[in-house]
Amino acid sequence: MNISLKKFSAHDWGEYKSIRLEALAAHPNYFSPSRDENQFTEIDWKQRLNNSNAATYGLYIDGKLVGLTGILRDQTDFGKAHLVSSYIRPEFRKMGLSRLFYEARIKWAKEQKNIRLLVVDHNQENEPSMKAHQKFGFIFSNSYDELSISGRYKKILCYKLEI
Repeated sequence: MNISLKKFSAHDWGEYKSIRLEALAAHPNYFSPSRDENQFTEIDWKQRLNNSNAATYGLYIDGKLVGLTGILRDQTDFGKAHLVSSYIRPEFRKMGLSRLFYEARIKWAKEQKNIRLLVVDHNQENEPSMKAHQKFGFIFSNSYDELSISGRYKKILCYKLEI
């Protein structure tokens, strides 16, 4: 099995769009999109991938895209970055592949030179995310309630890692 992680560029917008919309459809309660990504244009997708304050990665197995993840610098505190949008297709979970996500995002943050804090959050019901965050050294920091797509409140757990 050939496993690789690739940083997406604007040229990869079609692949990124496909896996991102798949992730949103499969787990609508785990993601919190800022707007309806089904309505994004090609320009919207390309702009997201052209953001110099972020990096988005595709996970490939034998040349087939099976997952994605990202990191985004905080817009108000450039010393902080958020780990976002992690998704792996169900048939490829529990194989230790999330390690590649953490390694790539932490490496990107360190390359930025002035990022000192990584933060990540997840829906309280998403136990696999909690275990992964803790496995990679993230420490619980706080929680808050967020209104979900279904109109119910969900508890969001937040973690941090100083780098």
